[in-house]
Amino acid sequence: MRRRTAWVKETLDRLRHKGGGEMERGFVTHRTMADLRFMDPAIDPNDRKPGWCYLGPPETANTGPVGVARFCTLRAWLSQWSPEDTNAHGPRCAASISVPLLVIENSADDAVPQPHARIIYDSAASSDKEMHVVKSATHYYQGQPELLGQAVGLCLDWMGRQGLLN
Repeated sequence: MRRRTAWVKETLDRLRHKGGGEMERGFVTHRTMADLRFMDPAIDPNDRKPGWCYLGPPETANTGPVGVARFCTLRAWLSQWSPEDTNAHGPRCAASISVPLLVIENSADDAVPQPHARIIYDSAASSDKEMHVVKSATHYYQGQPELLGQAVGLCLDWMGRQGLLN
């Protein structure tokens, strides 16, 4: 990621110094789902299926024509993926949350690494926060309507207690 970020910054500098109308460029990145957790269930264990991610087999998700951020622009890379420049740093952003917060972790999540929900919850500055785990739920609840219903129920109950429903 750091090498890609360096290339992105060099390309932006080249475009800036070249002058002209080209100020942005798109590019393709493979292996954005290359996370050992998808292959080794002993790393950040939860109930997820080993050798699988929400896009299917990790090898396919990493080398196929589509995937998370498969196509990106230079500035979008800096905003989302660059370790130093990102605007999407979860714990840092969560530290500014002062309103009531509900965090739901799916125990078989096959997209979001297991510790992320807890990290966001722990980082949030809100004094009014709750965290719940939906046991056996995958990222998109595909084929799990009863677990989706459970998550919706948690949201509705929380919103009702917060006075957000009529």
